[in-house]
Amino acid sequence: MPWFTDVANFLVTSIVPCELYSNQRKKFKRDILDYYWDEPYLFKICNDGVIQRCVSEEKQMGILDACHSSPYGGHHGGAWTTSKVLSYGFYWPTLYKDVGELVKRCDECQRAGGISKKD
Repeated sequence: MPWFTDVANFLVTSIVPCELYSNQRKKFKRDILDYYWDEPYLFKICNDGVIQRCVSEEKQMGILDACHSSPYGGHHGGAWTTSKVLSYGFYWPTLYKDVGELVKRCDECQRAGGISKKD
């Protein structure tokens, strides 16, 4: 099941997950204000007002690969790849961590070193 199942279920049925404690329910209801459901997608309204589509785990790696290894300019660092994903309008909570791991595992990125002070 996608990471946003509870959020989507609450927006459609207004039923809070029963396994949450009292303080977790309050946090859940406060956090739910940042999301809205437009059939069949869930969107998140970010702090800067940008609306981004929530993506399930199955599609995350495909999006990361497309943004990081694109033929028209790819293999950038974590911050640049993250900004590309966000500028394309996609969101998931572990985006920054996933991009960092992808850049660390990318063989081509690891072989290319940074510019030294000597250069």
